[in-house]
This record gives sequence, structure tokens and C-alpha cells, in this order.
Amino acid sequence: MNSRFAFASILCVALLSGACSKDPQVAARDFITSGDAYVQQKKLKEAIIEYRNAVNAVPPHAEAHYKLAQAYEASGDHVKAYGSYARAADLDPSNVDAQLKAGTLLLVAGEFEAARTRAELALKANSRSAPAHILLGNAMAGLNDAGSAIKQIEQAISMDPAYAPAWTSLGAVRFKGGRKTEAGEAFRRAVELAPESSDARIALANFYWATGDTASAERTLTDTLSRDADNAAAHRALALLYLTTRRAPLAEPHFKALAHEPGGQLALADFYIGMDRRDAGLAVLKEVAAASNKTEARTARLRIASIEYSAGKKAEAHQLLDQLLIEKGRDAEARSLKARLLLDDGKTDEATVQAREAVKADAGSALAHYTLGLTATAREDFEEAERAFRKVVEINPRAGAAQMHLARLELAKGDTAKALNAVEEAAKANPDDPAAAVLMSRTLRARGDLSRAHRELSARLTRQPQVPALHTEMGWVSLEQRAVPAARTSFSEALRLAPQSLEARTGMVAVLIAEGKLDEARNSVDGWVKTAPENADLKVLSARVAMMSQRTDDAERTLREVISKEPSRLEAYDLLGRMYMSQGQLDRALAEFQAMAKQTPDAPGPSTMIGMILEGQGKTQEARAQYEKVLAANPRAGVAANNLAWMYAESGKGDEAVRLANVAIEALRDRPEPQDTLGWAFYQQGLAVHALSAFERAVAMAPTNAVYHYHLGLAHLKAGNESRGRAALRRALEIKSDFAGAEDARRMLAQTN
Repeated sequence: MNSRFAFASILCVALLSGACSKDPQVAARDFITSGDAYVQQKKLKEAIIEYRNAVNAVPPHAEAHYKLAQAYEASGDHVKAYGSYARAADLDPSNVDAQLKAGTLLLVAGEFEAARTRAELALKANSRSAPAHILLGNAMAGLNDAGSAIKQIEQAISMDPAYAPAWTSLGAVRFKGGRKTEAGEAFRRAVELAPESSDARIALANFYWATGDTASAERTLTDTLSRDADNAAAHRALALLYLTTRRAPLAEPHFKALAHEPGGQLALADFYIGMDRRDAGLAVLKEVAAASNKTEARTARLRIASIEYSAGKKAEAHQLLDQLLIEKGRDAEARSLKARLLLDDGKTDEATVQAREAVKADAGSALAHYTLGLTATAREDFEEAERAFRKVVEINPRAGAAQMHLARLELAKGDTAKALNAVEEAAKANPDDPAAAVLMSRTLRARGDLSRAHRELSARLTRQPQVPALHTEMGWVSLEQRAVPAARTSFSEALRLAPQSLEARTGMVAVLIAEGKLDEARNSVDGWVKTAPENADLKVLSARVAMMSQRTDDAERTLREVISKEPSRLEAYDLLGRMYMSQGQLDRALAEFQAMAKQTPDAPGPSTMIGMILEGQGKTQEARAQYEKVLAANPRAGVAANNLAWMYAESGKGDEAVRLANVAIEALRDRPEPQDTLGWAFYQQGLAVHALSAFERAVAMAPTNAVYHYHLGLAHLKAGNESRGRAALRRALEIKSDFAGAEDARRMLAQTN
């Protein structure tokens, strides 16, 4: 044992003496020289390794950090480039270029305050640096201090009137400040001063583009490429311009020109896939997958898996993903894609496991959190879904898809204010997305703001008249505005563009019913069913029309046919149950909801309905047991918690009633019912002062509900506020003279007269 220890010690000394035989400064210089040689040969990967070795040899070596930053930037890794530029600038504050590069990367990332600090440090090193003044001006503009920004950039121009980038920045700041004419003059002046400057021309093209003059933007970018055929920024801008102006085929040569750039081949493959040229895209991806760049090769294999899955080769796609995960288990992107495919396969639990592993692998991955949100939504775990989507937006505020999901969740909870805020953010991130416009309109409809919904849709339809979903939504808005002819026009256009659209068909049926043409509505639906006899959605629509026509036998027969073929079709159970309840057939309704609960044992809705029907039948103890069963399985089932809280309050279990009422308030946000229940639980315990605030919240949320005013009046009287109590009771009777409790309200008023 001792001899082994001694040998290891000798070996360690030998190794250490060998490592220390070379001076670190000399080693760092040799690494830098080697890195410079690789840069000359355009071998950036090898250069980065050498510059890293230099940094490892002498960690505070400013030049090594600076050259490493330049190599990172040239390779397209801007995140690492920023870190190295910042380190170089901190080690050598006199390196103005390092300060400026770090500041510029901060500016691009939207970190305006940090960019301002870098600019000020650069100016401290060289007060006459025009680029430093420009950086400071742009940072001030980002901080919405346009006045200071223009002052800084004009100062840069005064130092060097022939410095074209200063005029370019002045144009950008003026444009942001709304001074478009002056901005254009500044951009054009920059081109005059530096006619060979591609950057100045691209900035001018961007100005034209931003002001809607795409023809001038295209002409300027084309001119730029005629002078500098390999300019990547010009190719990138022109490709994007062609894509956004719906001339995608013209973008192909520009994507090809960018193929030699980092990520360029992947972008070219994406372009081909987007153009529905799957074979061309796969060919490029397979080439990348076989290349030496391991990072891009892995990305290519992920995209191949996605394409194979969408082409129906599911087993091959899963096999490819499994191999990638064997190679690298902590790969958030691969885990996320695996989760998405499993979700599409209907394997929600397995998808959830993969999504959670993706988040563990990279807690900063917006994709991982977004995927987790999708799996949570599929499981109807809306709390986890909301947390996940909010995390996505925290990581990437421009994540429009996550904002859309948040808007839908808030809308489902009834919080239309938060829903509107989320969908407005989604629309900002994706201004051309018709789905965002439709969701915004639906949110506005829920808020009762039909005028704005109509305005928003009209503006969008002017730009996108061929989108059927926009016409369909306009139809619903018009129906709510009672403009039935306009609704008919909108739904007709939607059906012309998308003849099979279920929502447009449903809308047209709603128009016919509004016009009193029930027979025509029934004939239309029957015709659609004949062309698609297996379409369950159309059959359910047929049953709805039959119910409205009082043809309950037809409705029942159709719904039972749907259920026999699709036992999980919950809407059919729901319609049957409600039809039986409306006919006073509570036993049949109970049977339907019990069948529905069997189909979805984890869903609280059907089981809660069973409790409500039992209450309606006067079976209080059974209803109470049913609600308790629902809450044992789902402790946050809001309706069940509310109803059980009321029962507990009535039976003397005050503390438990208060707890459940608070559960209901949290689950049913912005609903008045649980507030009233909480007030009643306090009132039954003799805590009138506590009850008052809850009843007041219920009244504020539903000011025309007579019962809530009645309860508020009772609490005021119990608390000794006779005048307020009488006022609340009188208000209850003014709203509805025969509400449940009206006689008691009259008795109380007579007693206190």
C-alpha cells in the first residue's frame, strides 16, 4: 500500500514538473500565435481551442480574451463572444473596440442600460470615439431617451461629419422618435458619405422597409449585392423580405448564398421544408448530419426525426430520437421533441416525463418549458400549464405561441383582462398571425367590447381577406351585434374559402336559426351529414338543431348513435344529460353523467354534475358524499368545493366551509359565487363583520344578483348597521321581487321599520 502511494507521489511530481517547465506567459503567447495562424486559414474551431488554451495558461490575459471573442463572433456564437469581449474590456479598459463590441452585443440583446455603461467606459478611454457616441446614442434610444440619444449621435457627427455609421444611427433614432422624414435624410446621407459601405445601404434598405416602401428596400439591397456579392447581411435581409412579401421562391438563391455561414445549411433546409420541398430539405439535412460539425449534425438529426414522423414514419423517428438520447441524455431539445411526438401519439403521461426531463436538462430552455405547458394542457393540469407558459414568456417575451396559450387559459378562467393582455402581447410578437386576431376578438367578445372586436377584425380582413377563420369570427361578432345579414355574409364567405369548416357551418346554422328558418337549418345539416356520415361533429350539430326544433326523439337517437361509436365523446353525454334535465328527467340525466364519469374518471366536471343532480333530486347526503369524492380525487375542483362549502356552512362545519370556499375562490377566480359562499360561511358562524367584505365582493362582481344583495343586507343588520342593511334588502327586492329569500327580506324590513 505504501509503495503504491510513493509511486503515485513520484508520478505526480514528474507530471507537475513537466507542466511547469514552460513560463505561462510564453505558453499563452505561443497559443495566441497558433490561434492567429488558424484564423488566417479560416479554421475557427481550431483557433478557438488555441485561444482558450492561452486563457487557461494566463486567465487575466486581456489580448487572449479579446482574440477569443473575435473568433467566437466570427463563428456566430454571440453569447460566448459577449462574455469574452466583456472580460477583455474589464481586464483592459483602454481597449475601446472590446468595450464597443460588448456594448453592441448587449444592445442587440435589448440590455440597453448595460450597453450604455459599456459606451460610457469606451468614451472614458477615448472621448472622441464616434462609434462610442453612436453606441451611447442607441442605448439611450433603447431606454426611450430619444432626446439624449440624438444629442449623443449628433456629437459623434460633429467630431467626424464624414463618418457614415453615425448618420445611420441618427436615422435609426430619429425613426424611432417618429421623425421619419429626418430619419430618411440621415440614412441617405450615410450612403452619400460612404457609397461603398454595405452597412449604410442595408440600414437605408431597412428604413425603406420599415416605412412600407418594399420596392425601394429591394432595390437598395439588390444594389448592395451588386457591389458586394458575398455580403451575408444583405442576402439575409433580401431573403427575409421575399419571405414576408410572399415571394418565397425568390429567396432560394439568398439562402444558398448563406449556406456557408454557421447554421446556413440548416436555414436552407428549413426553407425547402417550408416550401413543401421535403426531399430537397432532407437531402441538405442528411449532408449536415454526416458533416464534422457535431452541434449542427445533431440539430440536423433532430429535424430529420421530426420530418420522418410527420411523413408517417413514426417508428423510425422515435428510434432516431432514442439514439440521440443515448448519446446525450441531457439534451433539452431532443427530450422536448420526444415529448411532442409522444403527445401526438396520445401517450400523455410518457410525454410529461420527457418534458420534465427536458426542463431538468436546461431550465433556461423556452422550448422545454413550452413543451411542458403543452403536456400539462393535455392532462388538464391548467395550473402547471400556466406556470410553464409564463416561464416561456419570462425567458422570451416575444414567444407569441406561449402568450396565446396563456390567453386561452385566462379566458377559460374568466379573467378577460389578463387574457386580453396576453393576446395583445401575442399579436405584437406575431402581427400577421390570424389566430392571434381571432383569439383577440373572442376575448373582446367575452368582455362585451363588440365594437373593438369588429374594428380589429375589419382591419385584419383588409390585409388578409383570404383567411376563412377571420370571416368566421366576424360572423360571430355580427351575430352578437344582432347584425344577422352581415353575419350571413361573413359565414358565407368563410364557407366559400373553406367549405368543410365546422365552425363556419355552425355559424351559418346559427344565422338560419336567428332568421327563424329552423327547417332550412335542419336541411343544411342533414345534407352535410349525408356527405360525411361518419363525422361525429356534424351529428352532434344535427342533434343540437333537432333539440331546438323540439325533435327530442331525433336528437336522442343521434346522440346515442354518436356515443355508441365514440364512447369518449363527452359533448354527446352532456347534451343528453341537459336534455333530460330540461324535461325534468333527472334520473336519466344522472345515468348519462355517471356514464360520462366512467369514461373520464379523472375529470371533475361530470362527477360534479352528478352531485348537482343529486342535490336537484333532494338527495342532500348523497350529493354531499359525491362532492367529497370529487374533492378527494381533485382537491382544486372549484364548483364541487363551492357547493360542499355551502353544505358545510349550513350543517355547522364552519371552519371547513371557510377553507373550501377559499379553495373555490382560488379555482374560480373572478366568479361571484364562491365569494357569496365564503360570506355565508362566516355569517353562519356569527362573524358578520368578516361576512360583509365577502358579500360586498360578490355584489361588486354581480351587481344585479338579488340574492347577493339580500345576503349583504342580512350581514349589515347582524353587524348593527340597520340603515345599510335595509338599503341592501330594498335593493334586492327592486332587482327581483320573487327571488329565493324575498319573503324573508320583506319580513326583515317590516321588523326594522
